[in-house]
Order: sequence, then structure tokens, then C-alpha cells
Amino acid sequence: MAKRTERQEARREQILNGAARVFSKKGYHASTVDEIAKELGLTKASIYYYVSDKSDLLYQLYKRAMTALLESQTEIMARPDPPDAKLRAMIEEYVRIVASASAVYSVVVLREHHALPPRKRKEIIALRDQYEANYQRCIQEGIDRGIFESQDVKMASYVVLGALNWIPNWYNPRGSLSKEQIGRMFAEHLVRGLLADRAQRPHPEVAPRSE
Repeated sequence: MAKRTERQEARREQILNGAARVFSKKGYHASTVDEIAKELGLTKASIYYYVSDKSDLLYQLYKRAMTALLESQTEIMARPDPPDAKLRAMIEEYVRIVASASAVYSVVVLREHHALPPRKRKEIIALRDQYEANYQRCIQEGIDRGIFESQDVKMASYVVLGALNWIPNWYNPRGSLSKEQIGRMFAEHLVRGLLADRAQRPHPEVAPRSE
């Protein structure tokens, strides 16, 4: 029974990854379940065994992506570290997670949640709002402790999130920098821009990875 469950979960993962690739190439509305089946070398019936329709594929992709990001955030926010260290860690972890599944997260960046049925759309929006609120809470804590410059917290979080959310569109695992190096670079620049004493902070040097 356990092996059967493992096989089913592996197939579900395969289907979601295939859907993510098709959605990221063509967009959700222009994609069809036939194209996803063709991408995977499966029949439509095989796909419908795991999902009810195309919107269910989109929902499961969103749910999986947001759950992974929130679990990572929750662990980091529980640390006894200062807020600037937490923010650096959240940014670096975001880059690591996204770079490991860029097709999945490019679908999230497309903001296709409006295509979901109302109940599922409401659930995904709530997860997104929770994710954004954690960034805002971290930035507010930094302002309260004098680490970050006093500023509009919501807008500051959008600056950070705007920079991060574009990564799935250009990230190339064969590029000259590893995902860890990219994460450190983004964390350094984005956090430095919020610091109350940012003029005194050194600029990072990131060496290209060796191939």
C-alpha cells in the first residue's frame, strides 16, 4: 500500500511539473490538458485521475508553491535573530526554493489565480497575503528596533517582493552564478537598501562559480 501511495505521489508530482512547464510557456488560458498530456507522454484520462480539471492543476501548483514558501518563512521568523538577519535568510531561502523549481514559480508570478474558482481563489489569496504580511512584519520589527530606516512598510515589502518575483523569469541553472550566490547577492542589496546606516555598509563581491 505504501509503495502504491509513493507511486501515486510521484505521478502527481510529474503531472504538476509538466503542467507548470506548459503554463509557463503558453500561459494558463492558452494551455490545454491535451498539451499537458502530450508534454508528459500520458493520456488525458491519466491526468484526470489526479485532478478534476485544468483549474485544479493551477490550484495545486499555487498551493504547493505557497505552502513551501510559508513553511520556510515560519521557520526563519521563529529564530532569535535580529530582523535584518531574518530578512536576509528569507530572501536567500526564497531564491533557493524558486531556483529549484523555476517553472512552478513562474506560474505563480504570472498571477493566474484569477482563473481559479472563487473558493480556491480566496484560499490562495489568503496564503499570498500571509506571505507578504510576514515580510512586512519583519521590516516593521527592524524599523522599531532602529535597524531599518523609518519608511512605508508595505511599499518597502513590495520593493523586495517585486525584485524576488521576477527571478523565475530569468533564472538559468546553467548561468555563471549558483542559486546560493544569487540569493546572497539579492539579500545583500535588498536588505542594505532598508538599513538605517546603509551608507556605511560594504558592497558585496560575488565570484562566478566554476563550471
